[in-house]
Amino acid sequence: MGKYDRCMKAYLQDKRRFADLFNGSCFQGRQVIRAEDLEEASGNYVVTEEKQPGKSLQKGTEIIRDVKMRYRSGMILQVLAVENQSYIDYGMPVRCMGYDAAEYSRQLKERKQERRLLARRKEEPEKELKTTIDERLSGILRSDRLHPVYTICLYSGEEPWDGPRKLSDMMEFDPEESVRSLFKDYPLTLFCINEQKGFEEFHSGLKQLFCAMNCRKDKERMAELMKNEAYAHLSKETWEAIAVMTDNAAMLQKKDKYKTENGEEEEYNMCQALEELMEDNRNEGNLEKTKTVVKNMLYRGYEIEDICAIAGCEAPFVEEVKKELFLQ
Repeated sequence: MGKYDRCMKAYLQDKRRFADLFNGSCFQGRQVIRAEDLEEASGNYVVTEEKQPGKSLQKGTEIIRDVKMRYRSGMILQVLAVENQSYIDYGMPVRCMGYDAAEYSRQLKERKQERRLLARRKEEPEKELKTTIDERLSGILRSDRLHPVYTICLYSGEEPWDGPRKLSDMMEFDPEESVRSLFKDYPLTLFCINEQKGFEEFHSGLKQLFCAMNCRKDKERMAELMKNEAYAHLSKETWEAIAVMTDNAAMLQKKDKYKTENGEEEEYNMCQALEELMEDNRNEGNLEKTKTVVKNMLYRGYEIEDICAIAGCEAPFVEEVKKELFLQ
């Protein structure tokens, strides 16, 4: 997993931001999913597969979901998951379908284990007598129900997504239409950050993060964005996520310099930080230009006093440049 995917995974572990992602990307900002109805859940599955007919099942590949939570709506339990994607995966529909299938397989396995445990304890003898031969062979009851799984693929890359958006986009179909009609499709719930504008549907730090990510290669747009007051009151997690996802190492290192207190909460002022960083870059650029002028004049044998007068610098600076030339 790359640094961008690790960053988004850590950022979305927060229940409020996780709920905001689903509400903003799937429900146009309506508050359908509430953070208080979410429960953290393990995102790891161990897939078992039968190597040869008649052989027992053995441990296979471990599948790790990026972020997974259980969502309770009344008495109903559902599974919500996010797969972070920083590059275009041309097999993404198959990959996400496999993750969902692994979750359903896990649920089936749990049901069967529960039935076997109850049978050993003989806690439900009457119910056991009423089960059919098919239910006993299946290991689950006809009345058993699984928890539905909903997966978002969150694409944070810069290139336009030109990969498949549903399973059928990956298929080479038989031209006979009657055969194709048997195919069951699997559409991705794909949210591409670089295809969106404004992000008004989001109500957490995701809005500031996504807006900044869409300006990461445009310094003018980024400077304009940082005039927004919201960027003067960022959480530590949002500050760090913006710094990582926009490849701004300097911003990441200097965050404590711009920490402020707002009641009991810590806030970070990225507006001030970016303004000072841009000023430092301008000064550094001017310094390099002056150094180039001084070097050229030293090559041509100008006196130090004349260099200072023409280049607008001090004698110690000229001496330092002169030392560099000798070292070269």
